[in-house]
Amino acid sequence: MRHRVIRALVLAVVVVCGARVTAPAQQETESASASKVIALENAWNRASEAKDLKALDQILDEAFVYVRDDGRQMTKAEILKDVKESSVQQVAAESMVAHVHGEAAVVTGLYRMKDVVRGKLFLRQGRFVDTWLYKNRRWVAIASVSTPLE
Repeated sequence: MRHRVIRALVLAVVVVCGARVTAPAQQETESASASKVIALENAWNRASEAKDLKALDQILDEAFVYVRDDGRQMTKAEILKDVKESSVQQVAAESMVAHVHGEAAVVTGLYRMKDVVRGKLFLRQGRFVDTWLYKNRRWVAIASVSTPLE
């Protein structure tokens, strides 16, 4: 009986120590994932500015869903078409924070866009929430929603 208690205590100590050893490694992995997702957010903005549809195709998942700041819902195909036809000159994101939850990540931040509408410069700014998924050994954006700042 005493052996069982000692074995149970030893097992408990091993589990606790093992958790302490793996916790920093897991945090480093989450930190690295957060950095990768933030880099992809920036790549998404550059690709949108440059109308680089090939890069956007790699960043956005096939089932990607976007809810624009005017409430319109768009698919990946509609996003690619919209970017191709857009007159957006600059897209900038700031104050981005990535929250990694295993194989999913949520990024929040602010955006600013410069657009030309009927020959006039138009500035738009707002908040966004992007959802990413680690799929097939890479991060892809699966959903996005934005809301204007007034």
